[in-house]
Amino acid sequence: MTHSLTPRQHCVAMIATALLLGVLVLAVGCQSNTPLNASVAKWFDNHAAAISITNDDWPIPGREPDIDSYVLEQGLVMGYEVVTGNSFSGDRIFSGPDDERIAYLMSELVPQGFSYFGHGHNHIDHDELSYEEALESFQANYDTMIDWGMTPVAYGYPRSAGHEEETQRALEASGFLSGRLLTRNPSESYNIPGDQLAPDNWFGLMSLEMQSIEFEGCDNCINDNDELTPILDEALARTAWVILTYHSIGQRHWGWYDWDEFRKDVQSIAARDFWTASMNDITLYVRERENAVITVDVVEGGAGTESIEITLSDGLDNVRFNQPLTILFDQPTDWVGRTFTVSQNGEVLDELVFDTQAAALSLKPNERPYVLRPRP
Repeated sequence: MTHSLTPRQHCVAMIATALLLGVLVLAVGCQSNTPLNASVAKWFDNHAAAISITNDDWPIPGREPDIDSYVLEQGLVMGYEVVTGNSFSGDRIFSGPDDERIAYLMSELVPQGFSYFGHGHNHIDHDELSYEEALESFQANYDTMIDWGMTPVAYGYPRSAGHEEETQRALEASGFLSGRLLTRNPSESYNIPGDQLAPDNWFGLMSLEMQSIEFEGCDNCINDNDELTPILDEALARTAWVILTYHSIGQRHWGWYDWDEFRKDVQSIAARDFWTASMNDITLYVRERENAVITVDVVEGGAGTESIEITLSDGLDNVRFNQPLTILFDQPTDWVGRTFTVSQNGEVLDELVFDTQAAALSLKPNERPYVLRPRP
């Protein structure tokens, strides 16, 4: 690595080095010839692990118990299924959601951080279909979600019927970016553990099946909070992503889960160092992180460092891939405890103070430099 220490010139790195997660970084430093190392945190806000709470149900305004309010009170979010055509329960056929439920999800819940995931145009076994039939079904779900003002990203296979290779290929071809199956084996539920950068199979993610034992005696489902808690702790130890799939929370319908146990689950998650986010946001974060390239330029002033420019690129479509990534970097020693601004294109986005040299910023990978500048 070479350094140009001319005042007020950009110092240009000549080497790319793999850092914390194998992210390609151009790391530059001018103060005392010390590089300003930069990397992307494994999980947003540098949390230890990630978790998605999903509900295979449509949100219903005024429903009791008030699942949505309780989750929000605990500072968490949840994702709801989107079946755009017909769903089935036993011999009964239910038409797609009405306008009131769609409006409640999109106007009331999504602005508060809740999300959604594709769950079929019809709630059917896609493994029984040909590739062409499965693709047509997935595409109908995807396109209808767009018509309803949604941005399709993640998908949950109805009946967990997405094990066939051609089914997964059809889902990918339809435009979804990840697919979720169900497992009753906790050892399979730790997605992207340890130093792993991405799942082994984006369209075969595993989700735990949450179901009260009283429903149908499924003793290898996760029946209550006592069974979930050790899984949460193991996920933290493995720095993994865990997905929880609930049905009929607090309602004695198919696959139901006890309301008091759900409240304990939410409390347990909130008390631990999880990034609790939708399958959509975590899918985007990991895919962006896989492709991230960081460039750090230090611009010196006459009396020391004047500003730092951080450019974050991933080569992906910025309209769709707009999830901020958390950048870890070493700020100059004389910035510690000082207020600095973060701006882009001349617009101040934030003001921050870090009490240690280790700093973290969450920035969108949009190929435009962010300027960090200390206040006088």
